[in-house]
Amino acid sequence: MTDSGNAKYRVGVIGCGRKGTVHARSYALNPKSEIVAGADTDSETLELFCKRFGVPGYRDYREMIEKEKIDIAAPILPVQPNPEVVIGCARLGVKAICSEKPMAASLEDADRMVEECRSRGVKFGAGDLDRNIPHYWQAKDVVDSGELGKVVSITVLLGSGAELVGGGVQPLSLMRLFARDADVAWVIGWMDGDPWSDYDQGGAGYVRFVNGIECFLHRRPSAKNGYEVLLEGGVIRSDMGYVSVWKKAGETDRHARTKLEKVEGAVSDTHLYEGSGTYDDEGWRVFPRQNATIQSMVDSLEQDIEPRSNGDNGRKVLEIAIALRESHRLGNVPVRLPLADRSLRMIPAASRFFSKKGQMGAERYAEAMRTHRKE
Repeated sequence: MTDSGNAKYRVGVIGCGRKGTVHARSYALNPKSEIVAGADTDSETLELFCKRFGVPGYRDYREMIEKEKIDIAAPILPVQPNPEVVIGCARLGVKAICSEKPMAASLEDADRMVEECRSRGVKFGAGDLDRNIPHYWQAKDVVDSGELGKVVSITVLLGSGAELVGGGVQPLSLMRLFARDADVAWVIGWMDGDPWSDYDQGGAGYVRFVNGIECFLHRRPSAKNGYEVLLEGGVIRSDMGYVSVWKKAGETDRHARTKLEKVEGAVSDTHLYEGSGTYDDEGWRVFPRQNATIQSMVDSLEQDIEPRSNGDNGRKVLEIAIALRESHRLGNVPVRLPLADRSLRMIPAASRFFSKKGQMGAERYAEAMRTHRKE
């Protein structure tokens, strides 16, 4: 980044495939950042990326960072190589790093990543998450104002699906947001499959935070979908399409029914993923959540704050997931956090842990890459 008033953060993408392209497009759209280079060991993927963004390509990310004076490194990689590359980027002196989810398989790797970035003053974002969407932070502002009283409990209704640290990172991260990112005191959990397996699977349970807020995490989706944050005087609701705020209206009647009225204007009335899947005027596919993620990274540098989905959050949601599994292994008993054994791990699905191209095959992968832009 130069000293000019119109300076932009110089971004280098490491891993130029499907998700790397999405990250790159969002950086290209942000007025405070620009894509200046890409790095990938797959020559075909790298060639397409460089053609689309008009930037030089590198086989070695270290060479890219040094030659291109990278401010923001974006290692959009499978989980297996991600820890070492994130740490490598931090040691090369970048200002910020934004990787993907889950950030690591083991707690010890997650610890190393967070501490390496923290010790060097590097802003570290870990994942393109719903947690980054402005609607949820507007709702959090309502909670923080105290207008609706204190948070009592949080219910995650959409289920963890088949991935507790894959897709499950999303509900766990939002759960932490509305619990004020407090530490977890203890959990009780159970897995959908074999609790003795180190591989990711669906799970459910109860999470108790040190500030007294409790969370109920459901395993299977039902007729009611999304999140409910229950407060002393109201409710925050998300049905995965819209977020709304409701205030208690009147006293509870003798049948224990409470009347709620919607608080208009508290949260944007637009869809959480407005325009998702459509194409913009330049022929690029629209990913609104990704734009929010990149804005959070830029804001972290501009305002010297933590990214909304920072590395510490990524580490702690991984720990919650592993603790839920450890509870099942021990007979569904309470397990206190932090976990002492940092070698514990939860290995994500092969499509997240290894190269997606290797899992999908070259032909299917190329087809998926074409959907990003109408060439």
